[in-house]
Amino acid sequence: MLRRVIACAMAGTAAAFSLTGCLGEENTATPQSAAPAGTTPAGTTPAGVAPAQTPSATTGGGAPAGWTTIGGPENGVRMSIPAGWMEIDLTSGEAEDGLKRLGLQGANENLLRQSFALLEQQKAVYAVETGSAQRGYATNVNALCTPSPASSVEALEMGTRQGMSQLGAQDVEITRTTVAGRPGIRTTYVLRSAAGVLTGRQVQVTDGGRACSLTVTAKEGEMPGDADQITNTLELL
Repeated sequence: MLRRVIACAMAGTAAAFSLTGCLGEENTATPQSAAPAGTTPAGTTPAGVAPAQTPSATTGGGAPAGWTTIGGPENGVRMSIPAGWMEIDLTSGEAEDGLKRLGLQGANENLLRQSFALLEQQKAVYAVETGSAQRGYATNVNALCTPSPASSVEALEMGTRQGMSQLGAQDVEITRTTVAGRPGIRTTYVLRSAAGVLTGRQVQVTDGGRACSLTVTAKEGEMPGDADQITNTLELL
């Protein structure tokens, strides 16, 4: 189990927060109450984790024409977003202004506000699809790096399985891929939240004592058609 289960639980509430943030200090002792790796808590559907495979896809291939690149050395990562997406600079006090412009209310607003607080601590790059906010939940993407003991793709996969299990994520699929030019993993999952059922697509990679990721989160049935293209733009700095 991972020691930072509380951080993972907060990530489940905030939904937009990357599971990379759960891959912090490692503790090999597993409490009796913890769900076994690769499963979800009792009473939920077991997570279907795909077996490890050879790399089948690649990220870091550059942004399509007309996309905007965001992030920089202060974030440790860069990514690109299509037209219709809005960057929210979490470190400049822009987050609250962004919430007002999106017009979200209730549980959706609260989830996004919690996400902002968590992601700001990690110096994450963050953007939302503005049109989706009008339908009640703002489809969003974040990219970030956090310190991590994971030094291999195998360790990264194991930590992600455990983190997903602790979150109660369902329909989890993890496959090997190439992320920013090096071996990594791609994860898809379904997560229940106060804002409804959410779906996520995430790529992760280890890089010299840190784990870096890009995560797209959307309401079920509203994952953007270009979500995979967005994950392909992750760059490590």
